[in-house]
Amino acid sequence: PGQAGPSELLLRLPIARRTRLAVDLAGSRGSAGTAATAETDVDIRRNGTSIATMRFAAGADIATFIAASETVLEPGDVLSVVAPATPDATFADIGFTLAGVLVV
Repeated sequence: PGQAGPSELLLRLPIARRTRLAVDLAGSRGSAGTAATAETDVDIRRNGTSIATMRFAAGADIATFIAASETVLEPGDVLSVVAPATPDATFADIGFTLAGVLVV
């Protein structure tokens, strides 16, 4: 809850099962309790490397997701979500669900 600090780690999730994230993280959802004044990008990473972006347009409280290709997360990978390096003054109270498919 509240505003995230610069480059604050918002989520760190060790992966237990092989999981596929679709192009543009289809099915994922993100929202903000208070919309950002300017476009705001939240970085989604696998093992520290950016794989997608959760983008909030200026004045929007619903996110769109950007990922050029699908990503397969392997057991032991760490999925993390990181706040912008330069936080927007109004952007606050974000929540999100990342949709993936179990790969057997």
